[in-house]
Amino acid sequence: MPASDQHTIARAAARLIDTGLADAAAIQGCRDDEIDRLERGLGVVLPPIYRQFLARMGRSAGAFLTGTDFLLAHFPGLRAEAERLLDEAHAAFRLAEADFVFAMHQGYQFLYFTTGAADDPAVWLFAEGGPGPRCVFDHFSQWLAACVADEIAAREASGATGSPVATKA
Repeated sequence: MPASDQHTIARAAARLIDTGLADAAAIQGCRDDEIDRLERGLGVVLPPIYRQFLARMGRSAGAFLTGTDFLLAHFPGLRAEAERLLDEAHAAFRLAEADFVFAMHQGYQFLYFTTGAADDPAVWLFAEGGPGPRCVFDHFSQWLAACVADEIAAREASGATGSPVATKA
């Protein structure tokens, strides 16, 4: 993984700590063998940026993304939940085998990327009642930086965490 990608994840964690959304002990990563087991169990090869994300904060991330299932403990059930949502919404869209659901928010929206497509893949959002999936960021690293910035801004404005699913304007 390029050093800039590693710095993206480290910066995100540092910003969460600096702003009080997490203390250093609350940010816990996954071991390589856990990430390898996840890949084998789901039959995917995760992109390097996402493996780095899991290695830094895949087990716990403090108050970051409260209300959103995105940690290792939620896998592999996220894909099944996403497919249930697609069925209930009578969506014509279906996840491809290479699509990896990495976050589910409150059971009505999920985020995914396509594995094998890029080292830092585009992030797609499907929301119940919407027209179908839409690309919300060109890269996972952009999505992560935007989520961190959104939650920090919301915390500063209201003292609470913000929207867990950042989207570009």
